[in-house]
Amino acid sequence: MKRFATLLLICCSCMTAFSQGHYSGSSFNPGDYFAPHPGWIIPVWYGFANMDYYNGAGDKSDVLINPAPDNPTSLNIKQNVKTHSFILMAIYGGKGKVLGADWGMMIIPTLNSPTANIALDYYSSQTGSGTYVFTNKSLGFGDMYIQPVWLSWTKGKFNYALNYGVWAPTGKYEVGSLDNGGHGYWSHNIRVAGRLNTDTKVGITLAATMEMNSWQKDTDFKEGSHLTFDLGSTYLLNNRGDMVGLFSHYTSQISDDKGTNGGFVSDRIAGLGGFVSYWVTPKKIGLMARVTQNFAAKNRFAGTAVQAGVNILIPSGSH
Repeated sequence: MKRFATLLLICCSCMTAFSQGHYSGSSFNPGDYFAPHPGWIIPVWYGFANMDYYNGAGDKSDVLINPAPDNPTSLNIKQNVKTHSFILMAIYGGKGKVLGADWGMMIIPTLNSPTANIALDYYSSQTGSGTYVFTNKSLGFGDMYIQPVWLSWTKGKFNYALNYGVWAPTGKYEVGSLDNGGHGYWSHNIRVAGRLNTDTKVGITLAATMEMNSWQKDTDFKEGSHLTFDLGSTYLLNNRGDMVGLFSHYTSQISDDKGTNGGFVSDRIAGLGGFVSYWVTPKKIGLMARVTQNFAAKNRFAGTAVQAGVNILIPSGSH
């Protein structure tokens, strides 16, 4: 199956789960774990998310509990957790092979409205107990994703991929601030993926992503590691490359938080979604829309996220 660039990466600090950590499941479409065609891809995206907080029992709640051993406190929140985000990406598909693999790189700066970051601050013990009515309409730079290792191999009907990316803390972060656009720490993402092309139109993808976090700036807090599984399928509608697909994910915290002020509460989330892509000019200008619905959330923000955008391709030769 030919792979056309339909790439979208959503940083969770921008528009999806507002989780502890950066990576959010279903951030990629099923075919996008694999290196693109040689040349440049410039995607421009807008996203809207409507989120609610779910406690450790998985129930929607306005009360966040911080059971830190030396500081068991609670926070009452009444939030308008609706966010608007903008993502401009620069994606490069390289010519030739590296270790026998197709290769590429990407960089993704973000702009976002950090409405729900008060909850992240609370888990880091930056926000004290009390009741907050919080509707933040500010817009600022978020953390930046950089993926310098993007390798994929093809063997018969199978594709395999190995990716390494890092979230750099470029977004505004100040201890105690209610409008932080970033998390204040680095996150390292290691991902492996496999894809079965059952015929010329249908593909099935499974990927696993490990995220490991550094210590947070100016706090005694280190978020635990998370493991995410992504499963999805695509269907090629025609020779133009128009496509529809489904995707799903499951994320779980697999190590404890560290530090004297950590939240010490593990979290998890799952989700389902779908996308459609249409080439206005085949292999040059494409449109895409996506929707994701999260569920089974514990100690997370979860809800519905919708994205739409344009992909501009500047090819440099055949793949």
